Amino acid sequence: MSNKVKVIGVRVSEDLYLKVKSICEARGEDVSDFVRRAILKELAILGFLPEEQRKALGIPEKV
Repeated sequence: MSNKVKVIGVRVSEDLYLKVKSICEARGEDVSDFVRRAILKELAILGFLPEEQRKALGIPEKV
């Protein structure tokens, strides 16, 4: 897997953006950090990440 950074652009409603932005401000993080974590969590749920990374994202172990 390449370590090159790729940019993904997404469009969301203004309402959704404002909700995400508000959460990020409360957490002291950037919107991009929130989106990256959301993508990683989804990949973990689908089983595409190693167990250690799943645990770090708060995803329970597979039963």
